[in-house]
Amino acid sequence: MLFAFLFSVLTTLSDGMFHTSYETNVGASTEECNVVIDSMIYYLQNDPKMLSEKFFGGLGKQEESNKNAFYLIWKESEYLPDKQYGKLVLDVLVNEKPFLEDLVIESQVTDTMSGTQRDIRVDIYYSGSMLKEAYGTFHILPTSETTAKMGMDVHVKFGWFFRIFITRKVYSETIDWRLMRFVTNLKLRSEGIVADDAYWSAVDKQPSL
Repeated sequence: MLFAFLFSVLTTLSDGMFHTSYETNVGASTEECNVVIDSMIYYLQNDPKMLSEKFFGGLGKQEESNKNAFYLIWKESEYLPDKQYGKLVLDVLVNEKPFLEDLVIESQVTDTMSGTQRDIRVDIYYSGSMLKEAYGTFHILPTSETTAKMGMDVHVKFGWFFRIFITRKVYSETIDWRLMRFVTNLKLRSEGIVADDAYWSAVDKQPSL
């Protein structure tokens, strides 16, 4: 079955900073959306393996090699809500070969309400050469009693070496669609659809309209 995803996405590149904005309509209430987000945070704290299975469906290695020119393998994570602190351990693959291993990325997470909109901001801290600056926000906004909007606004500026390698085209083929799919996974979970690897494998095999 094909699902029509209503979304708008825009990525710009200015002075080495990629800026991606993405928003999608959700056929579920903000309460249902927040249950999914809170569940994701719970698994981040208590069961990272289930976090990957439940929320990162279809984001790993792809059959099309161009989508694997640059991607991350998540290995472990930690989140301390009382300190609003997060830590990820990742491997970086370039052209499907290990490039950086056991990369530690720390983050500050701020979860706030602005009226009826929930905003979760993540500021990334990394002292190595891969990233120069990275931060983003995720929001949930009610559009009616039974519908909502989810969106993500991401800023990424790579270090000098990766800026040479990660062109606008490479970013689009490796990162853009993964950001969109991650938000779509949250949308589908909120609507009661299990968007795991098997789900996306079936969707990706369907012919484009």
